[in-house]
Amino acid sequence: MKLTQRLWIATATVAINLSILKSASVHAVTLNFEWTGNAGYSARGYFTYDETQGYSIVDESKLQSLTIDFFDPSNKLLNSFAPITNGSIVYDFLDFNYDTTIKSFFGFFDVGKDDGQSTDYYLFETVGLNLSLRNPIQGTIDQNNGLINVTETTSVPEPLTIGGTVVAVGIGCLMKRKQITAKKAKL
Repeated sequence: MKLTQRLWIATATVAINLSILKSASVHAVTLNFEWTGNAGYSARGYFTYDETQGYSIVDESKLQSLTIDFFDPSNKLLNSFAPITNGSIVYDFLDFNYDTTIKSFFGFFDVGKDDGQSTDYYLFETVGLNLSLRNPIQGTIDQNNGLINVTETTSVPEPLTIGGTVVAVGIGCLMKRKQITAKKAKL
């Protein structure tokens, strides 16, 4: 084998092994949630947690991220908050309980932001009984019977996994082409 071919094979092997090692470390599941009040205000968000941990209940301490957006009845964004980023809780007033077996929120729920600003919003009270959208200045803006819809997002492969696959296929095609060329040269 030529030195160039050996270098290509060695490089490809290292690239593929690194992509496999890198992609194996991420096991987050992302779930979307949506709430709509009786007057048409709404909240949409998503949260992630490590599904390999086998949690039956996910509270705020087990989340990797949490983001929520609030909208008026005309679907105009009122504000957006990320109380948990990269596994760190960045907002103290947060109550969150998700049952992974029945795929539903339960209990007391307090997600959003209330620093006493007119632009702050939060979804507050008890899931299944009454949830209200509140603002520190206006008070309760809208409410519903406590229903929050949860949907799972489609998982996207890690970029390194895709890159490793592309490299492996490319090298396989290159090797096959060289074998065919070598066979033709012998004939």
